[in-house]
Amino acid sequence: MIGVRLLSLFLTLYLCDLSVAKDHVPVLIWNQNQHQGGVPSVSALQHINYATFNAKYLASFKPNNILLFLQDALSVEDLTGHTSELHHIKEWMESGHSLFLPSVEDAAHLIHDLPAHGYNVLKLDHDAGLSMKQEDKNLVVVELPSTETNPSRRRALQKADEVMENVISKIGKQRDFTIIFTGKKPSVDQRNDQYDQRIRVSRSLQAVQDTIDMTGYHFYNCTKMYLRKNLTILLSEGGVMVPYEIDERSSVSNSTGHCQPEFNSLTVKYFNINVGGNTYGKAFVTYNFQKKRGNSWVMESASVSLDNAVINHDFKLETPMDTIPFKMSFACSEKFIFKSVNDSFLKTKDAQLVLERFQVQAFDNGDKFGGAWDCVGFFTVPIWCGLLSTLILVIILTMGLFMLSDIKTMDRFDDPKAQPLSVPTTD
Repeated sequence: MIGVRLLSLFLTLYLCDLSVAKDHVPVLIWNQNQHQGGVPSVSALQHINYATFNAKYLASFKPNNILLFLQDALSVEDLTGHTSELHHIKEWMESGHSLFLPSVEDAAHLIHDLPAHGYNVLKLDHDAGLSMKQEDKNLVVVELPSTETNPSRRRALQKADEVMENVISKIGKQRDFTIIFTGKKPSVDQRNDQYDQRIRVSRSLQAVQDTIDMTGYHFYNCTKMYLRKNLTILLSEGGVMVPYEIDERSSVSNSTGHCQPEFNSLTVKYFNINVGGNTYGKAFVTYNFQKKRGNSWVMESASVSLDNAVINHDFKLETPMDTIPFKMSFACSEKFIFKSVNDSFLKTKDAQLVLERFQVQAFDNGDKFGGAWDCVGFFTVPIWCGLLSTLILVIILTMGLFMLSDIKTMDRFDDPKAQPLSVPTTD
């Protein structure tokens, strides 16, 4: 009898331990067709069980169709430490009704639970199409590529972001989807004794990094640019070029672009800027980069578009830029001038785009700049003047030494004890 009670006690403790040991993963929920508002508040340290997650948080979206992106392993550190790799997700979360839950118990249980609530479960390959009945409530499950088999977690998350962008672009407009991004298990072991210490250290480092001023830094997958000085647009007004600066500190901005083997571009979107006395809600400044022979690249042109392409303008470099080797960045402290190639910009035929004190790099997926190739070459005017002056002095010294070496001296001298030397003066 005692043995049965002990066995029952051990089983109870074991089941309790299993319930406590359930994995908690972050969950991102958004719906781009709904506006912000009515989202329940979430504490950063709150652990949410599945029942609360489904009944309180997911229900606030009132979803009829759910698109579930399921990662094999996901933790909060992946979302906070790889924002550039997950930039599409960041844009989606900012553009509509969204909710971030940092710790949800067994979020992937949706696959097993929602069919009982009338949902039709469809598993989708990210390369395939989708067919749904109009009257059904649907749960579409997309298994994202594994991160554990990829040696680089950064690249694995970047691939997952690309797959999500591809799927949403194909089927996202078929229905009013509420989209969920979560994982089957954490990517870091939360039951490890060293986990809390690592988290405290990483959060401390993150707090230090947050104090670094990143104003003027724009990044997109294959290109990055850092503007130490505000971008300036020069417009001709009454024959005088009047400068208008885009203030990097006061203008909210984000970055997109295109990454192709032969062509890269970086588009910086600014909000609420003043150009030519007019305030524009959106301004797009695009920098275009071209691959050259010999594994090098060059920045060839730029363009400016105000308020969704109502006003466009294209610029070409006034002076062709040197080709920059791959894995190296281009830096310039002097004025880098783009001149206008059309006359559609604010009805003026003369406009310029001026960059000064900036650094840029294309065709590179890293988040740090490579070695800098400066626009000011080694042989500047002062250096040339110094070398020329030195060369003149060396020539004078060489000629002087040559003339001294050509002087002929006597080979015999008078001896007081001998007869005096007789130098004939006639032949």
